[in-house]
Amino acid sequence: MVSLPKTYFFMLAKMSFKENLLQKIELERLAVKVIASLGTEQARHRVDKEAMGRLLALSPYRHQQERDLDLYIREVEGEPGMILVLDNELPIFRSTVDDVVIRRSPRTIEMWKISSIRKILVDSDIKVSTRKESVEAVLRDAVALLDLAYTEADIKNLAREGMAWLEGRDAGGVTETLGLFAALLGLKKIPKNFALDHVTGYGVAAPGPGKEVVFRPLVLYRPADNTLLWIDKQFSQTDRQQMKSLHSIAAGKSSVPVKGDAVFEKLQTEVLEHPERVRAAMVCSLRSC
Repeated sequence: MVSLPKTYFFMLAKMSFKENLLQKIELERLAVKVIASLGTEQARHRVDKEAMGRLLALSPYRHQQERDLDLYIREVEGEPGMILVLDNELPIFRSTVDDVVIRRSPRTIEMWKISSIRKILVDSDIKVSTRKESVEAVLRDAVALLDLAYTEADIKNLAREGMAWLEGRDAGGVTETLGLFAALLGLKKIPKNFALDHVTGYGVAAPGPGKEVVFRPLVLYRPADNTLLWIDKQFSQTDRQQMKSLHSIAAGKSSVPVKGDAVFEKLQTEVLEHPERVRAAMVCSLRSC
């Protein structure tokens, strides 16, 4: 069983469905930011420790300073704990604090002990993961703490909030609500190569020919004139005619039948009528989030 402060459990118990979903989105944002900072195996960079620290602060890992090491520990009843070392490798070990400290920050006297030499030289016997895999593990553990169960009333309230933001021309509120529905339905942000400047867009991504990704449908929000659109057509970045049509719609030069409040009604229906999609979207893995 994970050991967490009672105040943390109290905070989680008080959070609404919307707050839990917003926290999931924030956790995934932080994880993506950390992974982006790692670079590649061929060109490794310094880890974004600030973002990783914020991710860990929202997880079941508790901080403990030992020597020059920042350790984050997830205690498991009846088993060795999981210990992450906050450095550029982000290793997670299944062992004790004393064991990890000797291996990662040995003192001179420990380096001369026969019992310590092998531990210092080899840590594969206790290492569980490093780098991206460690970030994914922390993310999964953090998301597992959230109550992401919802009722029909929760989804209807979310849609009503979106409509109210739209009526009030509150771009921030509309954008946040769209992000929540996107998280529920597993919608992906429209890639930059679609060249839709000053537009917030999400869609259902699917494999196309070769390595291509196609989107259908799309949800577009244009804050400049408070326009919200549902476009039930397929779009591929390599299809010039489709891109021309999409840019015409996004610029307000072509119309679509579903717009305004009807878009939030459509998103509400998609969530309530397709719970299997929501279940898939709620399973958090950076390979699918």
